[in-house]
Amino acid sequence: MFEGFRWILQEHAVSIASPDLQKVGGLSVARRIAEFADGQCIPIAPHNISSPVGTLASAHYCAAIPNFLALECHASDVPFWDDLVEGMPKPLIKNGFIQLSEAPGLGVSLNEAVARRYARKGEPFFE
Repeated sequence: MFEGFRWILQEHAVSIASPDLQKVGGLSVARRIAEFADGQCIPIAPHNISSPVGTLASAHYCAAIPNFLALECHASDVPFWDDLVEGMPKPLIKNGFIQLSEAPGLGVSLNEAVARRYARKGEPFFE
């Protein structure tokens, strides 16, 4: 998906690039997009409508790139959103900031009981 961003970045067709980490091919492709955008002096504001797990992955990505501007976040008003992960202070987003853990990986674990309780009926659950 990097190629989909190359032209718009090199032509300065956008002022801010907003890759969706889950849709562009993951963290490594998103990193390539950020590096290329940085060479064009274009900031990154990732599109993020994820669970806390996806939001933390996006936050770690943002912390690792030099041209981070803002992290879009839509789903945090879902009543059980903060309960989906364990190992982080609640709320995950406090005063507009996310405190990243120094624990390995994303620093959290999925609360499977909560995820199963709110899973869409009829959808498979990691089995």
